[in-house]
Amino acid sequence: MKKTVKKQLLMNKSGDEIQVALVEDGRLAELIIERPDSLRSIGDIYLGRVHKVVEGLKAAFVDIGQKSDGFLHFSDVGTTSEDYRALIEDDEDDDGTESSQDGKNSDQASSGKGSQASGRDTAGGSRPEKGGDGRSQQAEKRQSYTQMIASKLKPNDSILVQVIKEPISNKGSRLTSDITIAGRFMVLLPFGGGQIAVSRRVVARKERSRLKNLVRSMLPDGFGAIIRTVAEDQEEELLKKDLEKLLVKWQQIEEKLQDAKPPQLIFKEDNIISSVLRDSLTSDVTELVANSPAIHQETLNYIGWAAPEMQKNVSLYQGKLPLFEGYGIAKDVESIFSRKVWLKSGGYIIIEHTEAMVVVDVNSGRYAAKKEQEENSLRTNLEAAREIVRQLRLRDIGGIIVVDFIDMLDAKNAKKVYDAMKNELRHDRAKSNILPMSDFGLMQITRERIRPSLMQRMGDQCPACGGTGVVQARYTTINQIERWLRKYALQRKVKFQKLDLYVSPTVAEPLTAEERRTELKWFLQHLMFVRVKADESLRSDDFRFYLRGSGQEITSDYSDL
Repeated sequence: MKKTVKKQLLMNKSGDEIQVALVEDGRLAELIIERPDSLRSIGDIYLGRVHKVVEGLKAAFVDIGQKSDGFLHFSDVGTTSEDYRALIEDDEDDDGTESSQDGKNSDQASSGKGSQASGRDTAGGSRPEKGGDGRSQQAEKRQSYTQMIASKLKPNDSILVQVIKEPISNKGSRLTSDITIAGRFMVLLPFGGGQIAVSRRVVARKERSRLKNLVRSMLPDGFGAIIRTVAEDQEEELLKKDLEKLLVKWQQIEEKLQDAKPPQLIFKEDNIISSVLRDSLTSDVTELVANSPAIHQETLNYIGWAAPEMQKNVSLYQGKLPLFEGYGIAKDVESIFSRKVWLKSGGYIIIEHTEAMVVVDVNSGRYAAKKEQEENSLRTNLEAAREIVRQLRLRDIGGIIVVDFIDMLDAKNAKKVYDAMKNELRHDRAKSNILPMSDFGLMQITRERIRPSLMQRMGDQCPACGGTGVVQARYTTINQIERWLRKYALQRKVKFQKLDLYVSPTVAEPLTAEERRTELKWFLQHLMFVRVKADESLRSDDFRFYLRGSGQEITSDYSDL
């Protein structure tokens, strides 16, 4: 019998920050945070300007008004790009448009996050014939498609694009020109050419057919749609209302495009409350709680039309404790920034972020008798597998994840851990791939990454270590200071000069210790008066030399470090 998971949506407003927590069986499963300085941009539509086309990368860089140019891969350039240009360029040739969407994958599923339906065949011609040269024909088609797209995209061209991945580190947004507008029950494809797809999670053939026929009867000519999982068994009236809302949004986009000049934001995705309700509100959510009257009313308004039977589950929080503390998840929120996560068995996992990937190390945490070692390792690994997936969801970690499990001798046990990890990932809305455990106990996972992790978005880089987690030993800094002094004395050949040396308090401590008599030692070595001063704004690997009296900094002029 399948276990029923109790789910709650807690919506907490504190100042300008809004936090939405998805709680499963009393534990925090997902946390979405939005601040004025970190607004979500997934799904936003821009009129951009092509900055440059790099055929070798099969991509174009598009200026959409952000700090870095957006990245538009040729595979994300729709075959209907001419239709977009017809909206924004008055001098477009009448016969230059393409409305065919034959290349669309008619059964592409929505991921539940408003993601794009981008399945596409190569441009032009028919499918390759069966035979030994089929692969080469495919390669030729891909090359032809690349050349076609490169010839269409020119610097300074205007192009309508949508954000599918937010900027991460120094990389700009990932863009697509396959525009989609996500609703509660369907995703509208403005240039879908009549194609209709149904989420693969809707299994019953009769229901799939019913949904397709209903939506097909309501869609205007030229539009397409992806029918989402939550549309299953819904009445025609609800589907119609959802489609009408989406068509109004598209009409507003068309109107705004008439006078738009790139780079310009054309359409802003729904706010955090509406988008979370749209994507996370399922029949198994038993409680929706808000601590803000405005958010409470917004929730009631949305559910009033989308899921009226769930209005009874919505409430305004009246407790004395803060919302998250009242529901016992405050500690879970704080744990997001901890690199060590304890397991009930006494073991723990360590989560380390690197530039290229995230590494997770599983540790038993205590000694086990040899005869029980395999059993204990399996038990700890299985518990760790569940917690790792929970942490991936909670911290919104994406990209490449490598897990170093505790070594096990039995291959069957390794298979059990792999199966447990796969089963846990089924509850994750983000797309992921997983490989079986290697002989070295390593498991590789890739998880969809559409924005920086929660830790990257909500945390500041440590000023002491620069984000490395390690600071330079203070005696290494002292050695660097002494090399600088030696070089300065040799080059300047000025005796009895007075200098002020500013260092962090941790470095100043041994330099000013009475037993070291550092300042006297430097005077005898270099015939210079050096006075050491502590500066809390400096890192442990940094130092500054100033000429006493004039206050001129001379560090960089004579640095050999």
